[in-house]
Amino acid sequence: MKHKCFSFMILFLGLFFIPVFVFAKEPTEKFYMKISLQENGDIKVQELVKLNGNYNGFTREIDYLNRNANTFTGEESDLAGSSIYNGDSIEDIKVSSVSEDDFSFEAMDGITSYFRETNYAHNGDRGVYLLRSRWNGVDVQIYNPSSFHEAFYLEYTVKNVAVVHNDIAELAWNVLGDGYRENIGNFEVRVYLPQQISDLRVWLHGPLNGEIEPIEQKGAYVKYNFLGAYNAVSVRLMFPKSIIPESTKFSGMNAKDSILEIEQKQADEANAERARIKRENEMMTLLSIVWYVVAISLAIYVCHLAKKSKKTSFAMEYYRDFPADYGPEVLEYLLKQNVTEESLSACILNLIYKKAIKVEEISNEKKKKEYKLILLVEDTSIYTESEKEALTLLFQEVGDGKEVNLTAFQKYGESLSQARSFMDTYNSFIKAAKTLGKKEKFFKSAPAVVTISVVVSLLGLVVSFFSLSMDLSFVLAPFAGLVGIILMIIVLTKKFYTKKGADHYAKWMAHKRFLEDFGRLNEKELPEVSLWDKYLVYATVLGCADTLSKQMKIRINEIYPDSVDPMMMSYDPFLSHYLLYSAVSNSLHHSVHTAIVSSRSSIAASRTSSGGGFGGGASMGGGSFGGGGGGGRF
Repeated sequence: MKHKCFSFMILFLGLFFIPVFVFAKEPTEKFYMKISLQENGDIKVQELVKLNGNYNGFTREIDYLNRNANTFTGEESDLAGSSIYNGDSIEDIKVSSVSEDDFSFEAMDGITSYFRETNYAHNGDRGVYLLRSRWNGVDVQIYNPSSFHEAFYLEYTVKNVAVVHNDIAELAWNVLGDGYRENIGNFEVRVYLPQQISDLRVWLHGPLNGEIEPIEQKGAYVKYNFLGAYNAVSVRLMFPKSIIPESTKFSGMNAKDSILEIEQKQADEANAERARIKRENEMMTLLSIVWYVVAISLAIYVCHLAKKSKKTSFAMEYYRDFPADYGPEVLEYLLKQNVTEESLSACILNLIYKKAIKVEEISNEKKKKEYKLILLVEDTSIYTESEKEALTLLFQEVGDGKEVNLTAFQKYGESLSQARSFMDTYNSFIKAAKTLGKKEKFFKSAPAVVTISVVVSLLGLVVSFFSLSMDLSFVLAPFAGLVGIILMIIVLTKKFYTKKGADHYAKWMAHKRFLEDFGRLNEKELPEVSLWDKYLVYATVLGCADTLSKQMKIRINEIYPDSVDPMMMSYDPFLSHYLLYSAVSNSLHHSVHTAIVSSRSSIAASRTSSGGGFGGGASMGGGSFGGGGGGGRF
C-alpha cells in the first residue's frame, strides 16, 4: 500500500509539472525585420511584430553599442567581434501599425501614417509611444492594445555601422539581442545592400536551427521557424568596398583572409555540434519508439494478468442466493479494493434490515416527508467493527444517543468542530471496513511487473522533457509523459484476485445479473418477499439499486393490487422493503453524501483562511558585434 501511495504521489507531481514544460506562455507569432545598408555605412531597420494573446503594448529595446564587445585594438582577434562593429547612434525613429491580415515585408514600404510620441501613457492608450534613452541604446514603448488586432511597426536608422577594411568591407550586426523575452514562432530577416554584386559572402550566428542564403546577390535572407526567448541572432555580410563609398569607418586592416578563417572555424564547430545533436536526436528517437513499445506491452501484459486472476470455475449466469454473509462494505472492497460513502449508506440500510435500527416518519408543517432512525439495541458486541462505527457515527456523533433525524444529519458538519469529529468517525468506519475486506484475502500482492511498469511509465516523463528540446522525427515522443501517466493509472488500478476473490467476484456478478433481471422472473421464480429488502442492501454497492427498486415496485403492485397506506407497510412483514428503500434509501444516501461534503468543505476552508497578503545554417551563438537589444509585450 505504501508503494501505491508513493506511486500516486509521483503521478500527481507528473500531472502538475508536465504543463510547465509542455505549454509555454503566449509567444510572438511573427517577427519580420528588413535591414537596408546605406552607401554611407548607416543601416535603415524596419520591423513588423505580431503578438499572440492579450497585451497592452510592446516594448522594443534597441542597442547600437554591444556592452560585451571588447575594445578594438587592430588585432586579428578583433575581427571575431569588437567595438569597431558598434554603431554611433539611433535616429529617425518612427512607429506605426498594420492590420494583422496585411502582415508582410511588402507592407513595410506602404506605411504613411505614424503614432504620436508622448511623455506619458497608460495601459489602454492606443497609437502613442514613449522613448527612453540609454547609454547604449533606446527603449521604444508602444501602446496599442491587442483588441485592435494590429501588428506593431517600428522603423529607425543606426548610424555608422558598416566597416571598411583595406581589402573588403563588411556589415556585422546583432539583429536581435539576448534580451528578447518571448519565444518567436517565425523570425525572418532580409538584409539588402545598396546594389547587386557578384562577390558576396554571408554568415549567420545564433541557434543552430537557423538558415541563411543570399538574395539575388543583393543581400541575405535569414529564417528561424522557431526562435526561443533570450537567444541572440547576428548576421555578417562581406562585400567589395565600392558598395559603401561614403562610409567613414575604417579599420586599417587586411581582413578578408582572417574573416574567412574565423567563420570557417565557427562553421566547423557548428557542423560538429549539429552532427552531435543529430546523433542524440536519432538515439532519442529510437529510445522513444522503444519506450512506447515496452510501455504499452507492459500495460497489456499487466491487464492480461489481472484478467487472468479473475478466471474461475464458476459459470452460472444467475445466482439467486447471497454468495457470502459479509456486509455490503466488504462487498464494495471486493469490487473496488476500496471503500466509499456508498458502503456507509448500505451498511446503515443493512442495520435496518438486521433490526438494529428502526425507521419512523416525522410529520411536519410543510408536509414534506422526513425520517428519523431509532437505535433498538444497546449491546453492539454482536456487530462487526464497521457496523459499530456506523452506529457511533449515527447516534453518538450526530444523534442524541438514541435517535437521529436524517434532515439534521445532512446539515451536520457545517461547523469546524463538528466537521473534524464527523470525519474522524467516518474515516474510522472506512478503516474498519477495509480491515474486514483485507481479512477475507480477496487479493494477492501485485506481481513485480507492476513495479517495472510504474518505473517505465515515469521514464516517459523524462522522454517528454528531453524530446521537447530536440528535433525528433518521431512525433509522438513529446507525448510520452502523458501516455506514461495514463498507462500508470491503468496499471495501478488493476486488481489481482486470489482464487477465493475470483470465485466471490464471479458469484456476485451473477447475483447482480439476477437482480437486474428481477422484473423478468415469473412469480414462481421470485424469492421470498421477506428477502427483498436484503437484496436492495447489496444492490446499493452493486450499482443496480435504482433498477431493482423500480422492478420491485411493479411486482409489489402485482402481488398486492389493493392500495396500502405506506405507513402501514412497517407493520407488514411482506412490505417492509418498500418502506426501507423507497421511503428511506434516497433520503439516507443524500444525507450521508451532504454531511461528508459539508464536513470536508469546512475543514478545507479552515486550512486556507489564515494568513494574508496581496495579490546554410547558423554558427553557434550570437556574434560580438554591435546592436542587439530585446523586448516583449506588456
